[in-house]
Amino acid sequence: MNKILLLPYSFKRIGWVLFIPTALLGLLMAIDGFNGFPSFLLPDSAVGSETLSRISNNIVLIGLLLGALLITCSRERIEDELIARIRLNALLTALYINILATVIATLALYGFDYLNVMVVNLVSLPVLFLVIERVMLWRLGKEAAHEE
Repeated sequence: MNKILLLPYSFKRIGWVLFIPTALLGLLMAIDGFNGFPSFLLPDSAVGSETLSRISNNIVLIGLLLGALLITCSRERIEDELIARIRLNALLTALYINILATVIATLALYGFDYLNVMVVNLVSLPVLFLVIERVMLWRLGKEAAHEE
């Protein structure tokens, strides 16, 4: 059997520590209209700081990507062929959804709207993979509990 290169299980915690705060910050930035760091969290004197906007954008993108990578590419406590199959199915499903969304956006959007979709597209594949994999593993655990 071919050996799949996965990170140790302990990296999964590090991934969650990176992913959750940056996802929340990204959500707050989206609510504020993608204008950098959310203005409703800053004092009036700091609103509009270009440097803060650039830094916060980079922190969110890098944190989401690294967090999702560490979570999805870390071993499970029990790593077997079924988990590997679930991992592959989740990756393929995420890839299909991502490509379909990109094709639809390419046909339907232009200008800055398209640019915003492509920025979201940067992180959508690993995040979709993470969500689909977690749902599949949750279902597996639920089915195993019913059998006992």
